[in-house]
Amino acid sequence: MTQIKNVSNTSTPPNAEYAYIMEDEDVWFIDYIIGIAFKTPVDFSKYKKYSASNATVGLLESGRPYTEFENIKDFQDYMEDKIGQEITIESSVDPITNAERDDRRIVWYVDVLNVS
Repeated sequence: MTQIKNVSNTSTPPNAEYAYIMEDEDVWFIDYIIGIAFKTPVDFSKYKKYSASNATVGLLESGRPYTEFENIKDFQDYMEDKIGQEITIESSVDPITNAERDDRRIVWYVDVLNVS
């Protein structure tokens, strides 16, 4: 697994974090409380851009920890190690065109009795 960078502002384990997939330039939001991860429209930027026409606030400004991965397989391996379950990436199909939509997500079982 190629985990590139883990940036965190706290020393406690996060209840949510972001993952940046460099190969696809996708950003995923991971919520460990409810047991879901999904692609988000968050822009990954290392620098803030503020102007009247283009304001960009990226992962660095989100305040949440994030990890960079080379590809989706590395992210999938990370998730399986982190939650201790085998995961699959789900998506839906447009019923009219039969084309796969770009709404991938991961859902897993969360033991609500052991969540702190």
